[in-house]
Amino acid sequence: MEVKETPQEDTALFDAIRSGRHELLDELYVRHRAAFLTYAQRQLFATEEDAADCFQDAVIAFYKNIVSGRLTELTCGIRTYLFAVGKRMVYRRNQQRHREMPTDPDAGLGLGNDPSSELDLSLLNRFDQDHDRALLAHGIAKLGETCQQILTLFYYHHYPIESIQSTLNLSSPGATRIKKMRCLDQLKTILLPQS
Repeated sequence: MEVKETPQEDTALFDAIRSGRHELLDELYVRHRAAFLTYAQRQLFATEEDAADCFQDAVIAFYKNIVSGRLTELTCGIRTYLFAVGKRMVYRRNQQRHREMPTDPDAGLGLGNDPSSELDLSLLNRFDQDHDRALLAHGIAKLGETCQQILTLFYYHHYPIESIQSTLNLSSPGATRIKKMRCLDQLKTILLPQS
């Protein structure tokens, strides 16, 4: 079950934590943890363990920023703040993981310890990624303007559904989600035509 909070509830919770009611952090953690784990695993390709660690670190960062005085007022919802901080932490963790080299010289795809083979693999990966991006750009260009905007805002700029709704003047977050799913279906049809 997804819990939506009103700005008044967020402000009251924020003020209570600022005034020393630190036990409310546990409630905050439990309330939003499952949603963040789902979001991080589906959208950011995080492992469950990384997603859980990053969300816990985001709640700790939220608390430290309140106590240190760096965060004196809310300019967004607490959930939005926690998700933004958690997302940055997941990105950092993913980047670190890509930079890590295997300690086993035979780890990976059986390429062994030959640097020239590693270089060839990275060039192949880059070619595949460029090819995929070109196909995706071609497919998106065939969509209508609203679908192009929704998919670009959601997947490229990482806008939340509510922001996309207000930016494009759509009727509700639910209608925006449905429109996004239909746009994705159209894109899949374009990219993967049925034979």
